Amino acid sequence: MQQIKKIDLVRNSSKNKSFQEIYEFNKCDKLGQGSYGMVYKAVHRATGLSRAVKIIQKTSVNQQERLNNELRTVELLDHPHIIRVFETYEDMEYIYVVMEICKGGDIFDKVLEYGNFDEYGALTIFIQIIRSVVYYQSLNIVHRDLKPENFLFQKNNDLDSLYIIDFGLVRVFSPGIQYQWTKAGTAYYVAPEVLQGTYDNKCDIWSIGVILYVLLCGYPPFYGENEHEILQSIQKGKFDFDGPEWKNVSIEVKQLICQILQPKLQRIDLKTILKHPWVQKYVQKGEILLTKYHLDRWKQYHILMQIGLLYLATQLDQSEILDIKNGFLFMNRSQSGILSKEEIGFLDDELQTLEYYQYISLCLEPTIYKNEKQSDNYLQFKEYSDLFRV
Repeated sequence: MQQIKKIDLVRNSSKNKSFQEIYEFNKCDKLGQGSYGMVYKAVHRATGLSRAVKIIQKTSVNQQERLNNELRTVELLDHPHIIRVFETYEDMEYIYVVMEICKGGDIFDKVLEYGNFDEYGALTIFIQIIRSVVYYQSLNIVHRDLKPENFLFQKNNDLDSLYIIDFGLVRVFSPGIQYQWTKAGTAYYVAPEVLQGTYDNKCDIWSIGVILYVLLCGYPPFYGENEHEILQSIQKGKFDFDGPEWKNVSIEVKQLICQILQPKLQRIDLKTILKHPWVQKYVQKGEILLTKYHLDRWKQYHILMQIGLLYLATQLDQSEILDIKNGFLFMNRSQSGILSKEEIGFLDDELQTLEYYQYISLCLEPTIYKNEKQSDNYLQFKEYSDLFRV
């Protein structure tokens, strides 16, 4: 089981195929602008499912290493709050990154719509942000451009469906090492040390602190008439809670923001944020929890059947795996994004840890994968497994 991962399916499922064979799209169906290219709506020819595709023209890429970093990163990441990448294609002119389509807008859209969130809404969003950051930083990845526009809701009016997107500025880091990286990020959200040119992964922590501030009041803590003034305000590091929006906000969350928006050496780390009393107020509901029955059943499957189930797990609509997703998050007490042997309790030497889509594949019931409504996914599934002869 530990040999089969989502990244293997992403890299292998599009081999010897062209994007045009598998998908159709119209350039009028534009969804937005991503790093290096436009994002369009595409339709899977066999299933009719709608997906998002980022189309990157190779000749327009000036920094090939940055593009390669992004592609390697999005293929690798396997987490409930990180945008799902189904597959990547490449031809002579373009690279196509096929992703889950999100219909709920971004955090910035929601702030414009609501003005600001109450503490429960802000905490619901913040816990998803912090979980995603803890996960990818555990893989020694730093995002460097966390901002409200880079967090999309998969569904409208569902604050629990948040995804982080756009890994165009990622870097790999070694814990405790300072890097002389280029200045990267977006005014309002960029950390002060980034403006000085020497920084590490803690720049992401500053950015999520700014986002939390914005969630609660609707405006940023550091501002100015132009970008130069904004960056000067960030370097000074002075902010307040004087607006009327802060009148009913608890001291606990204000203290958390103050602990995050500190110079790098005084800034709290991710583990400390997770243990903060305000963050601890979040109660994760758990639905479908992994049991020894699921594991024993899995071990009886042929390897091709296991591969097929993992493939199907990565293709199912989020509404079909919502209860399993909640079970994964409930069991993952460490918030690491990977279930440990200690958290599950009955894993053996063969299975030391479980990634998100591995967990889903173990929990899938025959009512899901043999359902006639899955006949379209069935067509794709057959390419990976002889499961349906069982």
